[in-house]
Amino acid sequence: MLDGVYGDVGVDDEVYAAWSHIKLPGEVHEFWRQSRSARLFEDVDYGQWGLRILSPDQSLARTNAERADRPDDVRATDVVVGEFLGDQELLVVVVDGQAAGVLVGLPLDPRADWYRVGSSLSDFLGDYLAAVGEKFWE
Repeated sequence: MLDGVYGDVGVDDEVYAAWSHIKLPGEVHEFWRQSRSARLFEDVDYGQWGLRILSPDQSLARTNAERADRPDDVRATDVVVGEFLGDQELLVVVVDGQAAGVLVGLPLDPRADWYRVGSSLSDFLGDYLAAVGEKFWE
């Protein structure tokens, strides 16, 4: 569905309800408007590979949980937009001015060791598509 409506709640309403406290990059909002959530390069046999892009409300819940569990690593300007299947890595969009970009958050490593995988979500997705779902940052 490309009109931004899913069930009784429009995606724009869902994004606003979840993320009105932060200025999201337009491309994140537009991605959610177009597809709400996605599974990319998923291993359909065992579920041990691929990327799950979270819906706006799932993203908020996961971001809040990560901030509570890892306050030194997940900042107020971070938005967890996805999770890599099988290894607990996170796809994090940073919306903080000069530091804006996309990171892969590692489950056991401090933020300083996280991978910077793009300057924007579209940059990351383009590289991820070109790598056919391989972890090009490793």
